[in-house]
Amino acid sequence: MSKKITFTNLIEAGVVNRNDSIGNISSLKKISTHKGVKVIFSDKSYKRAIWERAAEKENWKRSEVSSVGGVTQKVSTIIDSEEFDFAGTMIPKPIPHNRESVLTTTYGISINEYKTFNEFLTNMALEKQLGTNKTNIYNRETFYGLYKISGVIDLDRLGEQEILIPNKISEDELELEAGMESDTFFERLYEAIIGENSNKISIDDWKGAFDITEIEIEPNKKNTGYEVILKGDIISKIDVEKGKEEKRKELFIQFILDIIEDIDDETTKQIKDRFSKFINKIKKKNDTLVISLKKNTEKQKTKIEEPQESWDLDKKLKWLHSIYATYLKIKMSENDFVTLGKSRVKELKIEKSGNNYKVSISLKPEEKVRRLEILIDTTLSLYRTIEGRPEPLDPVYTIWSTELPNPYYHTEIENLITSVNPLSIDETKFNNNVYFGKKEKFKEIKEKIISEVKKYYKIDESKSS
Repeated sequence: MSKKITFTNLIEAGVVNRNDSIGNISSLKKISTHKGVKVIFSDKSYKRAIWERAAEKENWKRSEVSSVGGVTQKVSTIIDSEEFDFAGTMIPKPIPHNRESVLTTTYGISINEYKTFNEFLTNMALEKQLGTNKTNIYNRETFYGLYKISGVIDLDRLGEQEILIPNKISEDELELEAGMESDTFFERLYEAIIGENSNKISIDDWKGAFDITEIEIEPNKKNTGYEVILKGDIISKIDVEKGKEEKRKELFIQFILDIIEDIDDETTKQIKDRFSKFINKIKKKNDTLVISLKKNTEKQKTKIEEPQESWDLDKKLKWLHSIYATYLKIKMSENDFVTLGKSRVKELKIEKSGNNYKVSISLKPEEKVRRLEILIDTTLSLYRTIEGRPEPLDPVYTIWSTELPNPYYHTEIENLITSVNPLSIDETKFNNNVYFGKKEKFKEIKEKIISEVKKYYKIDESKSS
C-alpha cells in the first residue's frame, strides 16, 4: 500500500470564493447537507492559494503553462517546477501526458450552518464626491465561520514522473479554438506565418492589415484544420473571385501584404510561401470571407533525436529540455533546466517503449523533503486575496498523520469539537499515530511529520542535520 500524509485543518474565515452573481446579488457557494445548508469553497481555490503563496517563498517555481495542445495546461516537469510536482496536469498533445495530483484536497465546508445575511453596498460616497445624486445598489451574501478541509499527499508519487514521448511528433503550427477573440486569432496567425520575420513586421501592422469586425472559427471534420469566417468592410475590397484556387490564395495574400508598407522583396516572398501553405481553400460571398486553414504546413511528423545508452545525465537533460522547449514551448533556458536537473535528479532513465521513449524521472530524497517542507509551511500559514481583502486560510487547529490511509478526521472532527468559543477539541479520542494542536504546536507537528518522511525515504537525519 502506498505511503501518504493526511491532514485535516479547521479554518476560521469569511467568504473564500463565490458563485456567479444572480442579478445584483453576489451569492455564496452553498450546499444542502443532512446537517443543514453549509457554505463551501472549492478545492481548486484552496490549491490555487497554496501555489500563489508558495511561489512567494525561495526556491519554489510555478509551473509554466501553454495552450499548444488546444487546451491551456501546465507543461513543466517535476525537475523545474515544485508546483507541477504537486499539482499534476493533463496535456492532450503533441506529447500526451496525464499526471494526477500528488496533493489532493476536499472542498472546504463550514461546520456552522448558513443563516441568510446580505451586505448592502452602494457607491454613494463616490457619487457625492463627483457631485451627483445617483447610486448603484449591490447586494452581497456574507458569511463568517469555521470550515473544515482535508487533504492527502502521496509520498510514493512525490518527486517521481513518467513521460511517454513519441519518437515522431507532429507539432501543430497553428493553434486555434472555437469562440476565440479576433485579436487572439490574428496573434496566433502572426506567430505561425511571420515567425522569424517579426522584427520586420510588427504585430500591430499585421492586425491592422485585416481590419476585421467579426470572426467565427470551427475545427474541420477531420480535425486537421479550421474553417474561419471573416466579416468586415474590408472584405468587399478583396478580389478573390477570379481564377483557380492557387490564384485566389495569391490574390488574398497579396492584398494583405500591400496594406503593410515597407516590406523587402525577400521577406515578402518568405511570407507568401509560408501563408499559402496554411491555406487550403478560400472563397468570398458578399461581405464574408471563408478560409480553410491547415494546422500544419508539413504532413510528415518530425522524428526526434534517438537517445543513446552512453548519454550521461547532462546529455539526457539537454535532450528532454529540447523536446519540451520545441513542442510544449517552455521558456526556461537549457542552462537553467540542466543546472536544476543536476542538483535535483537522482535518476533519469530513457527507455524504448514501442513507438515511444519512456522517460522516468526520480528526484533525490532530500529534494522531495525540501519541497514538502515548503508545502506544509505554506498550508499552515495560508491566505488568499478575495474582493480586495486578505482572507485567512491558515488553520486554527490541525491534524496530521503519515499512518492513516485516508483523512479519517474529516468526518469525525465535528463530533470532537466540545466548544467553539473558545475552540476546544476532545483530544483523548485521537489515535496514537496522529499529531494535532493549535498554532503554538504547528512547528512541532511539522517537524514530527518531516522526521517520519525522512525515515520513509531512508534519509540519515544525523547527516542531513
